[in-house]
Amino acid sequence: MAPDLALDASHRYLAASDLAQHLLMDFALKILIVVVALVVLGLGMTVIWRRVGRVGRPDARQRKFDE
Repeated sequence: MAPDLALDASHRYLAASDLAQHLLMDFALKILIVVVALVVLGLGMTVIWRRVGRVGRPDARQRKFDE
């Protein structure tokens, strides 16, 4: 009966190892999604900030033409 018990335990360890690997990959994927979302948010905020910063000020070509 001992060999069956050892074989059964090895299957459990393999299943636990697969579960741990799956959870680790899930966690890594979630971190990657958050990092990509933060980069996109940062780029979007930069573009918006530059657009809003130019409101009310003429472009460099327009200022040169007015002078």
